[in-house]
Amino acid sequence: MPVSAQPTIPGRPVVTSAIAVELTQNRVVKNEKGEEQLVDAAAVKPGDVIEYRATYTNRSTKNVTALIGDLPIPEGLEYIPRSARPGAALVKAAADDGIFSSEPLMRALPDGKKEPRPYSDYRALRWTLGQLPAGGVTTVSARARVEIVVPKVPVASSPGTTTQAPGVAKQ
Repeated sequence: MPVSAQPTIPGRPVVTSAIAVELTQNRVVKNEKGEEQLVDAAAVKPGDVIEYRATYTNRSTKNVTALIGDLPIPEGLEYIPRSARPGAALVKAAADDGIFSSEPLMRALPDGKKEPRPYSDYRALRWTLGQLPAGGVTTVSARARVEIVVPKVPVASSPGTTTQAPGVAKQ
């Protein structure tokens, strides 16, 4: 059964047919030993790095095939290049035009030449995950840097679903 699953409200699982999707967001910080840790991202400030994770759980008794996973990148965040996991072979990115392509995304210049789009233009990532066995769980993740202070408002990810950017603390 082919499934396209999009996350909605962070921390709140959503069931899309056989697939439950949970989106989480954490701030990436380093401890006193310099090791990365993930902490609550209820409030962030410019320069902070956020890791988004979407966990897909097959709650059915049948294998799900052709699973597609989407992860939004809210406005005000800049995607960190090649931070998507699993990586290059499975993930495509899109700007606000919604056209998914491999990194780096390109844009046409007035003279007809092309150049890479800035990573701040990236608005979504999409993984072609393939088969998820009955009861199986898989996770995708990506990181983004907070660029600007944005109010906590819903961000559209697909028809009928929304995601929210973390609250942003002013510096």
